[in-house]
Amino acid sequence: MNDTKSMIKNALILFAITLVAGVLLGIVYQVTKEPIAYQEKLAQDKANQSVFAAASTFEDVTLDEAKALEVVSDHTGVTIESVKKALDGSGNGIGYVVQVKSKGYGDFITYTVGITNDGNVNGISIISIAETPGLGMNAEKVIVPQFVDKTATQFTVAKNGQVTNADTQIEAISGATITSKAITEGVNAAVTYFENVLKGGK
Repeated sequence: MNDTKSMIKNALILFAITLVAGVLLGIVYQVTKEPIAYQEKLAQDKANQSVFAAASTFEDVTLDEAKALEVVSDHTGVTIESVKKALDGSGNGIGYVVQVKSKGYGDFITYTVGITNDGNVNGISIISIAETPGLGMNAEKVIVPQFVDKTATQFTVAKNGQVTNADTQIEAISGATITSKAITEGVNAAVTYFENVLKGGK
């Protein structure tokens, strides 16, 4: 009998602890949800402006999911997440910002690609990355600058010292070829989506 009472008591204590923990987690989620969303929006806004300094505002563009899936089928590990139209001070469309996510060596890498109406890649801006410190994490200083002001085309990755055409080849991060290829594939997908769906204001 005592054993039964003890089991019931322990079960009730465990239930109470679980209930309190659940309520506290719910409260924490509600308290932190808006600040987290705000920080994420700030990061995205910063990334958009980084790849389109000439833009005054950015307007959401409906993503053609069927076309996006068709595009990424040729680019392993890539997802096109969203598209925004870059507008100048007069409200004229001057290009697009395509946000993509690529599977890197350690985790997914999320970044924006800015492409002008006349088919020029302004650059890319990384929103989130969690690659190997000292290797893939060097993408910001090694890969990002290589995409500044390039003709929108399909890019390839070349290992150190093997770049023969800087217009179409991206020099890999030393010891982080997977990260380099992941980002480059995402840019290629963004360019393809621009060419197939967005070019000419379609």
